[in-house]
Amino acid sequence: MSEQRLETRVRDLADSIEEALRPQTFGHGFAARTPGMEQARSITLPAWFIDRCRRAYLSVPYDSPSRVLGVTSANHGDGKTSVAIGIATAMAADTQEATLLVECDLERPSFYHQFGLSSKGGLSEWLDGIAPLRVARSAYLPNLVVVPSGAPHSDPARLLYQLTESNMFAELKPRFRNIVFDLPPSLDIAYSSLASKLADHLLLVVRYGVTLVEDIQKVIYLLGPERVSGIVLNATEYRTPGWLRRLL
Repeated sequence: MSEQRLETRVRDLADSIEEALRPQTFGHGFAARTPGMEQARSITLPAWFIDRCRRAYLSVPYDSPSRVLGVTSANHGDGKTSVAIGIATAMAADTQEATLLVECDLERPSFYHQFGLSSKGGLSEWLDGIAPLRVARSAYLPNLVVVPSGAPHSDPARLLYQLTESNMFAELKPRFRNIVFDLPPSLDIAYSSLASKLADHLLLVVRYGVTLVEDIQKVIYLLGPERVSGIVLNATEYRTPGWLRRLL
């Protein structure tokens, strides 16, 4: 990508973000909505799951006013996307500040299904310069903004390289207190370590009874132990009854 095209992309990004963050107007008896702004479908997550995601993001020692957090896993199917959505939801609800959730799994996108969006037109198409950046606003949390990855791309490593080298998302830190990246799984995808550079801190999602200990060790070695700020244990089976756990 040339420097001139890069500047154009960044301006487009800023314009899309400003539109997404524009205060919503209310009509009597109707939900708030920004004219022309696409809305993401509401996702119902259990309260206990949101609380676990809340504890995960609060455990990270942030060293700047902005929280820029990446969520990854060893393999597909460990639940990293659900955790990323849960963390972004908890951040937006807790802080009431602008929160950005970005899908960076360019080979196996799922936001279009999760949020009821079109599978085409997203981060991939925007980076290729063939479509404006798609920015969707949460229907129930107006300060939560979602950027889907778009259709599966044949050369995701090139696109991720553009993102990391251009430092585009640094432009968003003044606008967003919270930025969450749903990163590709670290062992399934060759460009995963490149994608991880987008975030200041990383959380590793492991699936109870599924993720191998040696895979966890490989991921931490690949990403660097100093960058992995915590491990989120997903799909845990507790032997202690729920009512008793709440008292502990």
